[in-house]
Amino acid sequence: MTAPRPPSWRGAPPPPRRRIPEDLPFVVRRSTGKVALLYGAIYFMCWVLVTVQVAVSLLTDSPDSTGGDTVAAVAVGVCGLVVFGAMVAITVRLVVGNGPVLALDHAGLWVKNSTGMFARAVWLPWESVEQVRRRRVVIFRMLVVTAGGVRYLVPLRLNDRTDPEIVAAVDRFGGRSVVAP
Repeated sequence: MTAPRPPSWRGAPPPPRRRIPEDLPFVVRRSTGKVALLYGAIYFMCWVLVTVQVAVSLLTDSPDSTGGDTVAAVAVGVCGLVVFGAMVAITVRLVVGNGPVLALDHAGLWVKNSTGMFARAVWLPWESVEQVRRRRVVIFRMLVVTAGGVRYLVPLRLNDRTDPEIVAAVDRFGGRSVVAP
């Protein structure tokens, strides 16, 4: 049984915001661990490639090679690891610190149409939502189509909630089932 829905929403919708309010009953945020794992793996592969190239160029036998080349290769590798570790920390802070990507209540939903730093959060009353469905492109997303034909793409990857939890919340709050692709 679903919770009772409030009467039709009236009044002017709130203007787009930078952040989604975090005091709603169902909020989807980015998972720090999943984001750190993804970007850590990407930056680690870059570090390995750079370190191998530097080590090969320093340690190849040449007539003027000295014993300090090994120390230089290790020093470049360690410094590179520190730099790439800082890049991972900054990237994770920017992605996770951008706030929630989706929030639901019985009156409507807040959506961020992009995962970029300058994305705006938009509030949509349930009455204006025509369709909610999952979409599998390069990354998993949820497509929200409004009565005016405007489409909002909600990212479903790297979140602190699972896909079944999000689908169940949309069913519970909006009374609309999420259509499979």
